[in-house]
Amino acid sequence: MTIARVALGLVGVAAAVALAVVVVGTFLPRLPVIGFLGSFVSGQYPLHAALGAATTTAAGVGLLALGVPRLGGIVTTAGALAVVGTLVVLGTQAATARATGVRIDWGLTLTAVDQRGAPPDLTVEYRPGLELAVHLPSGPGPHPVLVWVHGGSWVRGTTADRARANRWYADHGLAVVAVQYRLPGDPPLPGATLGEAQRQDVAAALDWVRGPGAARGLDPDAVVLGGQSAGATLALSTTAALVGVPRASLPGGAATSPPRATVAFYPVVDMTQVAPGLQDAVFGGPASARPALTRAASPGDLVDPRLPPTLLVLGRADNFIRADLVRAYDAELRAAGVPGRLVQVPYADHVFDHPFGSPGAQITRPAVLDFVRDRISDPSGR
Repeated sequence: MTIARVALGLVGVAAAVALAVVVVGTFLPRLPVIGFLGSFVSGQYPLHAALGAATTTAAGVGLLALGVPRLGGIVTTAGALAVVGTLVVLGTQAATARATGVRIDWGLTLTAVDQRGAPPDLTVEYRPGLELAVHLPSGPGPHPVLVWVHGGSWVRGTTADRARANRWYADHGLAVVAVQYRLPGDPPLPGATLGEAQRQDVAAALDWVRGPGAARGLDPDAVVLGGQSAGATLALSTTAALVGVPRASLPGGAATSPPRATVAFYPVVDMTQVAPGLQDAVFGGPASARPALTRAASPGDLVDPRLPPTLLVLGRADNFIRADLVRAYDAELRAAGVPGRLVQVPYADHVFDHPFGSPGAQITRPAVLDFVRDRISDPSGR
């Protein structure tokens, strides 16, 4: 009996402390460290947190039954409060899904915790040493295309970052071309900083889709450009260069026409806000010393009426980027006459969609699909 009390007590206390951090951080997302942990869990694994809260409550009840009233009462109370908090999160996310016509598959939320298990249909080299991973719908095509730029703070990441989501889009009729762009350590583009070279790589990927990609069943006239995090910033800034925004730039000029629309998951819209080490990597030095390069890479400095329809996706509790700047950027786009919308996922932090089954991922995939379909059928989006 003593061993059982000690074991259950240790488990109960550890779980209660962890859940307290998650719940407090969820509802106070700006708290240092705790806010990030809470919104990270609530954005990616809210159902797991709710089940953990229920289990912790049961552990507290077990301690009470074993004759440990004080500790049992503390653990039971902490677990019960966590149950309430996590149910608020789940209920709010479910309500957001219903409001957009989506029904969350909770079994998928519990089991689909990453993006594995969806290899591309083909991989092609589009520039020396750089590849595209292509997910194709069934049938001969031509298929509308989402060119997808992965995240990773400009210094890491792979085309497999959203592989299962890419497969989902392909299964719903939208081909996805995931772009491998150069990173630190890859051969540089002569005469260009890393940031300029990465935008040139994205433009070259669009050019491949409209050229050799047509023989692979891709529709060269129905191309949308998107990405997440750093990839979203690259997609937005590359598009601005392709439509001719004066402050934007591409080494050697625009190599292809702009996409029909852009999709940006939690982009950085002001590159002066990123860490100094990342500024050094992207610009070859601090942003303050390279204002022209910084403006060319910062979507917030590139708002222009010529931009195509733009969908922005954001976790309301994003701690990694300045979510307020993304909301302001959305307002500036609409004020400039750029069609589109902002989709926000409650209680969600950065990369909330990395688990394929997270509520935010299930909410936003249909939103992206509907947006792309609308832009393909009505390019003006107006």
